[in-house]
Amino acid sequence: MKTRDKIIQASIALFNEQGERNVTTNHIAAHLGISPGNLYYHFRNKEDIILSIYEEYARNLVLETFPQVSPDVKPLDAIILYMDAVFQAMMKFRFFYSNLPVLLAKNPSLRDKYVSVQQSIAERVSQLLVSLRDADMMDFEDEDLPDIVSILRLVNTFWISFYQTQNIDVEINDAVFYQGVLKILVIIRPYITESAMPEFLKAREMYQQRYMNALHAA
Repeated sequence: MKTRDKIIQASIALFNEQGERNVTTNHIAAHLGISPGNLYYHFRNKEDIILSIYEEYARNLVLETFPQVSPDVKPLDAIILYMDAVFQAMMKFRFFYSNLPVLLAKNPSLRDKYVSVQQSIAERVSQLLVSLRDADMMDFEDEDLPDIVSILRLVNTFWISFYQTQNIDVEINDAVFYQGVLKILVIIRPYITESAMPEFLKAREMYQQRYMNALHAA
């Protein structure tokens, strides 16, 4: 692995473990056993590192793992695949979700990138929901679609921050993320058609079991 990539991966690990605010570039360099000058050769400052981390996040979530509905992928399966992708991204980049407004305020370049990526995600989620409606698995009015998408993204984006403010024990583990997925399923359930309800309930049961397993493993 190249030094630049090592810096990114080490930064993600340290930010997740200790919190982004508690980690400096000197901490990252010491963790890797390199000089601060070597780190600054690749990144100008910590904000530059965080921007590169977000670019990796966006590439993973938008370009590489976002499911495409096709004859081989049922629409509801695509939604489940998407939620799995979001879950994995949130787990890997959880520091970002924990301190999002502050990170964006400190880094205008990151804010611009974030807004652009989020617009792309909103468009793709809209396409997935329309695919579910076309397959007679969901039923909603066109005028309600933007609000449904916004609410789903709201839960995705701020679930961790909400959880941290509501609990004394704020350890972020798999169980916390599966709770978030179950909240999303509650949101979309009223729009599921009668014919699609058995398949939807089966998917919800799967996530409930994953949550219970994660809870017991914690």
